[in-house]
Amino acid sequence: MKKRRLNIKEFASRLGISTATVSRAFGTKGRISEKTRRMIISKSESLGYRANYHARNLITRKSHVVAFFYPPLIKGEPDYFISEIMFGVSGATSLNANPLQVHPLYPESMDFCKDVILNGSISGIIVTAGTAESAELVKTARNAALPCVVIGHMSGENNCAVTFDNSRGAMLAGKYFKDTGRKCPAYIGGIFDRRKREGFKAGFGPHASNILFDNGGSTFQDGFSSCERVLKAAPETDCVLCANDILAIGFIKAALSKGCKVPGDIAVIGFDDIKIAKYFSPALTTVRLHLDEIGEKSVNLLKRIMDGGKNVSGESIDCELIVRDSA
Repeated sequence: MKKRRLNIKEFASRLGISTATVSRAFGTKGRISEKTRRMIISKSESLGYRANYHARNLITRKSHVVAFFYPPLIKGEPDYFISEIMFGVSGATSLNANPLQVHPLYPESMDFCKDVILNGSISGIIVTAGTAESAELVKTARNAALPCVVIGHMSGENNCAVTFDNSRGAMLAGKYFKDTGRKCPAYIGGIFDRRKREGFKAGFGPHASNILFDNGGSTFQDGFSSCERVLKAAPETDCVLCANDILAIGFIKAALSKGCKVPGDIAVIGFDDIKIAKYFSPALTTVRLHLDEIGEKSVNLLKRIMDGGKNVSGESIDCELIVRDSA
């Protein structure tokens, strides 16, 4: 059974001290010996007392800490998508003089993440959408009246979200293939990519019914394996859109190992435009989502909310097709 947390009066009574002394131990005002402070903090951990930093911060206006939560969706490899968004987040928080906390959001870490929100030590959060845990954490923040911004699409959060148009990006890729005379397309799926599938079909137009769909995944190996499946099922495939750049790089590696020419025999387009994309050989044609800008915009939107801005609305980041050597 989970231990019930003590309020400040119960905690002070257990220690035989005043509530004022407890407040001094966790605050910055009032004199208290270091020995007493350490004793109180140690006892708070063992007895289950959590200082109400948030209430204090509402009075002193001294909390500027921002917490960034993201669901780890890739196992065994770095998540380049999240890493580059985080780069934008960390740069913007540094410019705004906001200390930054970063927390992966696992199902088993939900209690801890909720504690981070509820203990009052932070002034706002940024949450990457995509899982049930993300939505639950946003609900917790809303219930606690804590400023919150969502990265991505989440039901009911459009006014406090930074979104990107995956459908349009995939449409641009499909249209490019169509306009360059490709007629036997394939789509290598990733995670949460319904909008990409729809956009790719719309861009390809008349030949959309020819699209071969393969559920790739998220890793280099997934892309490599997808190439083997696609070329076995449809050897005539002459163009491929991958749901992320990692899949595309794995796919190209497999295609080259089989003697295919890229883009001569098969053109490949990725998605996201992570930093490695232009340095890979052949340099990867991809849909640029401006990941660092997504991170920066999310921090700036959160700051407006934290500063009490009126009629704050969400932002949408545009995307563009970056044509390089692979298509």
